[in-house]
Amino acid sequence: MTEKKLSQKTLFRSWLTWFFFNGSSQSGERMQGIAFAHSMIPVIKELYQKEEDIRDALKRHLMLFNVEPQVGSVINGVTAAMEEQRANGVDIDDDTISTVKIALMGPMSGIGDTLVPGTLIPILLAIALGITNSSGLLGPAFYFLLYPTLTMAYSWYLYKFGYNAGLNGIQNVMSSGKIHALTDSLNVLGLLVMGALSASYINVTTPLKYSSGEMVLSLQEILDRIMPGMLPLAVVGMVWYLLSRRKMSPLRVMGFIFIFALIGVAIGML
Repeated sequence: MTEKKLSQKTLFRSWLTWFFFNGSSQSGERMQGIAFAHSMIPVIKELYQKEEDIRDALKRHLMLFNVEPQVGSVINGVTAAMEEQRANGVDIDDDTISTVKIALMGPMSGIGDTLVPGTLIPILLAIALGITNSSGLLGPAFYFLLYPTLTMAYSWYLYKFGYNAGLNGIQNVMSSGKIHALTDSLNVLGLLVMGALSASYINVTTPLKYSSGEMVLSLQEILDRIMPGMLPLAVVGMVWYLLSRRKMSPLRVMGFIFIFALIGVAIGML
């Protein structure tokens, strides 16, 4: 029997389907499950000829699935490799495929959420804001072009990595502890980025002064001598406290900040 091998065209179509349609069929029951099965259609149709085999393959990929889609494309690649091995007679049953997908969802979501919304997007937005301040529409154009280009590049790379590495390669990466080291590094980088953005774009000052004869003491100057940016840091700390400790919703926190700023300006404190 001739060994079945997925073509580059099929792999690319599978990835492209996932990249553009991963969020098009979100549901409370299966999350991205339908989109995942949709992305597997090119793979399944190239590997299986019998209608029954195609139907069974689609059914096993309709399970609940949820992951950060760009980094999570590595799971699609691994699954394509497992389907290829199964079509060539390797003993891989439905439970094995489902277990692998479930086991990879958590780590890939952790890395993806840290890398994309926690690190990449804030960095690109900070650069775009700086360009916008000096060059107008070049800032939005920079973000509009660079973000999807970078996202497509690393999403396709990770899909191919998952396919080429297969189950054994991913298991080696997971067991080596490199995933946790990468996640921790990205968390630190994300915190550094958010700290830099907070210091650059949060501007809180106070006009409060104390006068005694010719002596005038400015509270803002005193705070700046102790530590520049102390008030913005206090605002960030307050927001963190409300979100993490008091469990307030972001909308309520924004309302609280608006009222606090309104009162502060009205009484001359800010």
